[in-house]
This record gives sequence, structure tokens and C-alpha cells, in this order.
Amino acid sequence: GLISDTHNYLPPAVQTAFHDVNLILHAGDIGSMEILDRLKQIAPVRAVYGNTDIYSIASLLPSRLFLTLEGLRIFLTHNIGSVKNFVWRIKRADIPENPDVIIYGHTHHPAFQKVGELYFINPGSAGQPGRGGQPTAMKIELKDREIVEHQLLPLKLA
Repeated sequence: GLISDTHNYLPPAVQTAFHDVNLILHAGDIGSMEILDRLKQIAPVRAVYGNTDIYSIASLLPSRLFLTLEGLRIFLTHNIGSVKNFVWRIKRADIPENPDVIIYGHTHHPAFQKVGELYFINPGSAGQPGRGGQPTAMKIELKDREIVEHQLLPLKLA
């Protein structure tokens, strides 16, 4: 389960949307640790802090996280700038982990894009969608070093 930009609001629909996930990745702008505690009731959570997260959150979480799942090297962060700039940073070795998948937030707009061999995934904003859009999260299924399925999940605000 992928989620970002909750901004201290977790739509109740997340519980249902993530009922079958094995892991939740939160790409920052969480709002409070209570949001992560509520997500942990659904599945284990890994998270990074975002630009609006207060010091108490930022002191407990990294700004970027690298993990390997199903053989895929995943880089989780809040703000990548632009996809083009981030690809350049990887080529320049600013991102030494050589990821296969970059999961990010910040823009409040969902994205699922493959550039060369890299996946760029943004689940959108679960708490404050941009420009009056609908709140969203995302699910991806990984198997044998591949993303075999992805699903954008529209969330209803309570």
C-alpha cells in the first residue's frame, strides 16, 4: 500500500482500501505520528518525513529510505523535484542505491510512470488532494523483480 500527503487526516476508506496489503509505505507529509499508528493497525509501515512534518516527526523518521522488496530496489522519499532531474541525479550517482522504483509524494497528484528501466510512482494525496481533486492512495503488487499490478485507489473523505 502506498500513501502520501495525509497532512494529519487519514480517510476512513484507507482501512478498506489497504485491508489486504502486506506493507504500507508513506511518502511523507504525515501530519502526526497518530496517522502512522493508525496505519500500523492495518499492516507494518515504513515512512519518511515530508517538508511539512514538524520536528518531532522529522527527528523520528528519515528523509529517504531504501529497501528491497521482491528483488526490487525501492527508494522512498517525499520530494524528487522533477522526474527528469531525478534521473540525472541517479546517473550522476547522487542516489548510490541504484533503485528500480522511486516512490514519492509532495505533488498531491498521482503518477505511475516508467522512464527507461525506472518506475516513478506517486500515490497522490490521501489528505489534501491538489486543485480540488479526489484523495487517492495506491496499491502495487510485486513479484519476481517486477511490478505485476498497480491500482490507483480513490478515497472518499468522511
